Amino acid sequence: MNATNRVVGRIALVVVGLALLVAGAGAVLVQTVPAAAGIWHDLARPGLTDLGTRAAEEASLVAWTAVLGGAVVVGVLALVVLSTLGGGRTGTVVQDDGGADGVAGSVRIDAAAVQHALSSAIGALPQVASLAVDVYRVRGRRAVRIRVRPRRGAGPRELTERVEAVVADLDALLGERLPVLLEIARGGVGSGKPDRVH
Repeated sequence: MNATNRVVGRIALVVVGLALLVAGAGAVLVQTVPAAAGIWHDLARPGLTDLGTRAAEEASLVAWTAVLGGAVVVGVLALVVLSTLGGGRTGTVVQDDGGADGVAGSVRIDAAAVQHALSSAIGALPQVASLAVDVYRVRGRRAVRIRVRPRRGAGPRELTERVEAVVADLDALLGERLPVLLEIARGGVGSGKPDRVH
């Protein structure tokens, strides 16, 4: 439901996880195996001498500039990733801090109230075996995801029309139209068929 690219997120998690695994295994080897410690010192000494206090001023300046530049790049990339996240679940569906007509006051409708209202209305339908209702923030707007598992033999078109009627009533009650994603698990309870999204 959110705007985060799942493939990119999973690739990033795998890369970071592997890097941390290699770093951790290397640290354990350096601390426990004398040969690994010797190899580490032989490899690290040429690269780290320019960062030490005895390094030449020009070489030290270049080395520290590279280290700090790398840290800035990593920080900027982290900020870009965090700013592009879709936002995930939210606790508020409607938030109005006073309209343009000058009416004072604020109105906030909690996501739990909408979840309860939709669950009660849709759960009472004879075609519905189970359902889950979640509210997300997507690109700055709030959206509702309704996941319905129908009873065996229930028609998806009729179920969709009934859920649409319930959502239309909710929109009229709230005074604004919420984007809704309806997922219907195909084949009823216990079916392994893929879901249908409306």
